[in-house]
Amino acid sequence: MPSLRFNTLLKVTFLESAFLVSEGIAGLPEPSSRPDLLAEVTAEAPRHGASAVRLSIAIANELGMPLADVQCMGLLADGPAAPSDLAARLGLTTGAITKVLDRLERAGYLSRSADPSDRRRIVITADPEGLATLAAHYAPMGEKMSRHLAQYTDDELATILAFMRAGREAADEEISRIRTNGTRHATRRTIPGGHYRK
Repeated sequence: MPSLRFNTLLKVTFLESAFLVSEGIAGLPEPSSRPDLLAEVTAEAPRHGASAVRLSIAIANELGMPLADVQCMGLLADGPAAPSDLAARLGLTTGAITKVLDRLERAGYLSRSADPSDRRRIVITADPEGLATLAAHYAPMGEKMSRHLAQYTDDELATILAFMRAGREAADEEISRIRTNGTRHATRRTIPGGHYRK
């Protein structure tokens, strides 16, 4: 199924930078003790996330799409969703998510329909061909990571999976905390004095 394939490729992408160090590509010294190893894992986590974001930016540029549109399709790869849910997960206003969905619908990447359980609600569904188009751009990374993953035992893969899930859950919790205590969504408002917040 295209949606499953695209979702799998997205998840595989987030593993890439973690394996760069293990393969010696990043040019970092091999950890010599447990504290060194823990420190290296901790240092690798933000590199790992940043690398995945840069890849998505590059693919968005290649497709001529805003990054928010690519991220929206990534969420829809898990299945249909309400516009309000997509807005909350992407940190966008209702007006901004409407523009994202309008662009993607015009391009044939998704469709809007009434929720069968509540006709007053709208459900957004990704188009299989649209997901397949995006999956093709992530495929080279998926193939590289499949070769990496084939080298690991079942126990090692289980450990990797547990680590990735823990990282995702921690990130989701932190996103929720930030949006609850600070800015809930992206805004074009000018920051007073023209300075970044601290």
